[in-house]
Amino acid sequence: MSKHELTRRATLGLMSAALMPNISWAAGDYPNKRVKMVVPYAAGGTSDVVARFVAQRMQHKLGQSVIVENRPGSGAIVGTQYVARADPDGYTLMNGGVSTHAINPNLRRKAPFDGIKDFTSIGMIGSGPLVVSVHPSLPVHNLQELIDYGKANPTKLACGSATGTILHLAAEVLKEIGGFEMLHVPYAGNGPALLDVLGGRVPVMIDNINNSAPHIIGGKLRAIVVPSEERAKLLPDVPISSEAGHPDFIVETWFALFGPAKMPDDVVITINKTMNAALQEPDTATEFVKLGVDVRTSSPSEAAAYLQAEFDRWRDVIKRIGLQTD
Repeated sequence: MSKHELTRRATLGLMSAALMPNISWAAGDYPNKRVKMVVPYAAGGTSDVVARFVAQRMQHKLGQSVIVENRPGSGAIVGTQYVARADPDGYTLMNGGVSTHAINPNLRRKAPFDGIKDFTSIGMIGSGPLVVSVHPSLPVHNLQELIDYGKANPTKLACGSATGTILHLAAEVLKEIGGFEMLHVPYAGNGPALLDVLGGRVPVMIDNINNSAPHIIGGKLRAIVVPSEERAKLLPDVPISSEAGHPDFIVETWFALFGPAKMPDDVVITINKTMNAALQEPDTATEFVKLGVDVRTSSPSEAAAYLQAEFDRWRDVIKRIGLQTD
């Protein structure tokens, strides 16, 4: 199911609710105490900022405090595992996404948690487009030229990113779709990789759009394609994959709200409706765009189905490239 269909269905069901932002949905006596939303990353990143925005809006509707708690460590495994082991009472939630629930559980043959079975999918929050860009010295200006250059120069293309991230896997997908070679240069984080691309030491970068957009606008990077279903608001002039002749090259980051497995259905529905109403408020989309994120709402079942599809997709990619470790 495409994100357009998910958004359409959720929007139709939430139009009335969005116009009444002070209404709360009570599930028995839930919530009767503070709700905690875990972010498995350090404060200040996109996941953290999105969580704090949503938490602030939700607490006004729930009538209880919703606090954000940062639990970084081991590539988001520490915080994710903490939520998986929490009581499934609705008072410990998590802003997770493609890395925490679809990629990390598949990177190890003996994963510390199951990205699907150990969690309750509550609802989608948003999706963030990526952008493929190159250093201006590379003689390519569009996706097909990049692919052709890679085929003609199999030892000259390299792309930098942290190993096992969505940015790394996006490059692997691009190589498969285009049928060309591109060396992966591993980095400890996205920042150092971007600095080397800006310095011309690595020619290709796949990045979250909000990170690279200022450098693209400033002429320090040349945008090639946005691997999404629609043009990015931060870079509206950059073609998407279908316009570039490769409609199968769709890779995005995404955020969703999760809780521990076996949460009560009525509590899940209460949280889902409250969050969706917060996401439908008029200024939410405006604030999210600044972060390179598009609002995306769903029912719990739609979120679970989307997670399953993403889990299966990245499991298969990880196995094909031999990235799994013990």
